[in-house]
Amino acid sequence: MSFKAINLSNKMIISLSRQGYFSPSEIQLRVIPKALKGETLMVQSATGTGKTHAYLIPIIDKIDVNDQNVQAIIIAPTRELASQIFEFASKFQKEFSNLKIKLFKSGVEKKDSLEGLSVPPHIIIGTPGRIKDVLSLEKSLSLAKVKTVVLDEADMLLKEGFFSDIDEITARLTSKPEFLVFSATLEANLSHELERYVGPNVPVVNEEVMTSSNVKHYLIDTRHQDVFESVVEFIKCVKPYLLLIFSSKKETANKVYAYLNERKYKVGLLTGDLSSRERKSVMRMLKNEQIYILVCSDMAARGLDIEGVSDVLNIDLPGNLEFYFHRAGRTGRFSKKGNCYTFYNNESTRKPLELISQGVKFEYLSLKDGELKEGKPIEKSHPNKRKMDSELQKQINIINAKMNTKKKGVKPGYKKKRKEEIAKAKQKHRREIIKKDIRRQRVERYKKESRGNE
Repeated sequence: MSFKAINLSNKMIISLSRQGYFSPSEIQLRVIPKALKGETLMVQSATGTGKTHAYLIPIIDKIDVNDQNVQAIIIAPTRELASQIFEFASKFQKEFSNLKIKLFKSGVEKKDSLEGLSVPPHIIIGTPGRIKDVLSLEKSLSLAKVKTVVLDEADMLLKEGFFSDIDEITARLTSKPEFLVFSATLEANLSHELERYVGPNVPVVNEEVMTSSNVKHYLIDTRHQDVFESVVEFIKCVKPYLLLIFSSKKETANKVYAYLNERKYKVGLLTGDLSSRERKSVMRMLKNEQIYILVCSDMAARGLDIEGVSDVLNIDLPGNLEFYFHRAGRTGRFSKKGNCYTFYNNESTRKPLELISQGVKFEYLSLKDGELKEGKPIEKSHPNKRKMDSELQKQINIINAKMNTKKKGVKPGYKKKRKEEIAKAKQKHRREIIKKDIRRQRVERYKKESRGNE
């Protein structure tokens, strides 16, 4: 089905065609007609399915450019996402020449945000705190004509505590606009919180798939190899076109970035510690193809549409496994193919097993001697193994306590000795596991033989 089948203006059809969009995605097909009618909706959609245009298209097509009043507010949790939405919206201005859009985001001087407001914008896009600040400083900016309010990545808005800012924004609305709420997940507590804006019993446009079917998922057994060396070996094996590397810890992301940078890889870093100028510089380098590897914290996983991401690598899994789907959603976007790889070893199988139980279908690989080979599926951890793993951790803790660097009189070479002691403990641990497994197989074989003789 083409966009012509939806009740859009000729101007909008022309604008979409010029941008290379000829057919709506499934979520656009389900949302746009309802949004054009002014219906309030909650939308649960996989990342990379075109949700940004699902609300931008009807908003822009309904704007009355002759009415110099704010007619739509789009709220996003991060300045990167707000900037991206603004960039997408601005592409429509060639055909909608009198359309005025204003971006309000954190990281920009407040006085700069207030510039050019003598003529109100038709569409406000921004982060909750900055929109709230601008509205409180610019009292003359009326919201009486607002027709649509969008809450993008609503679950993140809730988790980051932005709803109080949103309350202050919506308190200034004198009309009853439609609310379009978009989120990759719509949990019960979020739906309850959203009722203050959308009311009860609001239709939910729901897609069950949490990641695109164009993404292949892989688990890579690193066999306890050094994570930094494993990353380099992975890059050499896969030869990615554009790779995003995710870590759940900013400190680890910084170290991976430094390690790759020292080895002359064209790599960038995107974490919450960067200034607005540094983030802009990184995104500009990506756009200009000056880098092909981006090391990220989970902040970058939400909503950002980085064009051409061929591969995602998780050097660990996030504490909240929802973020796995956001990470994986950075690739395989808009009918393109993509791959999502995750490092693990036999002591970090719990989270991969949880993802498997949630329906993620992994293919298994093993990284050894600089090669990616076919691997074996993860076996569910036996209670005895979990007990043994706990015993190993106790032994490692004892070794670390004995050689605590804070104690006075630490002998030279303590680090090497500690490493050797831990290696011995791990080797002994592995032998015990093998012995137990041999005994288990022997018992099972005897039982089988006994049943056969009955």
